[in-house]
Amino acid sequence: MEKTVCTVLLLSNVLEAFWEMGYGGNQPYISVSGKHVYVHDQKKWLEAQEFCRKHYTDLSSISSVREQQQLQRRGDGWINLSTWIGLYREPHNLTGWRWSGGGYATYLGTWDKGQPNNELGKNYGMIIGNTWYNVFEDLQKPFFCLKLIVVRESKTWEEALEHCREKHTDLTSLVSETELLLAQRESREAQTTTTHLWTGLRYLANRWLWVNGDPLEYEAWPQGGLHQCPAWNLRCGAITTEGAWEARDCQESLNFICY
Repeated sequence: MEKTVCTVLLLSNVLEAFWEMGYGGNQPYISVSGKHVYVHDQKKWLEAQEFCRKHYTDLSSISSVREQQQLQRRGDGWINLSTWIGLYREPHNLTGWRWSGGGYATYLGTWDKGQPNNELGKNYGMIIGNTWYNVFEDLQKPFFCLKLIVVRESKTWEEALEHCREKHTDLTSLVSETELLLAQRESREAQTTTTHLWTGLRYLANRWLWVNGDPLEYEAWPQGGLHQCPAWNLRCGAITTEGAWEARDCQESLNFICY
């Protein structure tokens, strides 16, 4: 009897917290590609941005066809509904699309016919399937958040990899300027205890790669950095708090970033 009462009370507390989050009877989110989270709750763009920054990292950016296909493939059909992403532009710069997390959008998907248009106020980006639209900010839409998780424990690269895969998804890749800027921001806010942080960057088979399988297309090595043929012990990739990539000793103990 006591066990039943405890179970009911626990369930009641969980449901109460669930409703306080504003999700009602809808499924609150689904994990999409590990790094991205689909939030079913409908909000205006700026409200969605605030939610993502509070609960995750920021509104999602999309850096490639591959990344967009991941969202489509894992969206359980909801991706075919209109969904906010972190795309916006300043009213005075109609061609300069930017991401909420920082940086200009160098990849723009397939715009719908007549899009983007220059109608006053339509400065925010949403997607329906694989098609992009620019619309007004005050529309109520579900949205994608990006999540990066800074861990303030110091571990070797292999230990960090194991930690991320056990407790989260993986050591993070940083596939765009936007993701790098967000990693910097998150590390500052987390007040990391080391000046470098491990990422999922590793030198194997004579090349640098992301251990989660993401293609290595964007790079942020400092000019003149000795990364092309690193010493045998400098084959694990970290970022500095200033955002530069650096090859480090894999046995060094550093804070790290998961997703």
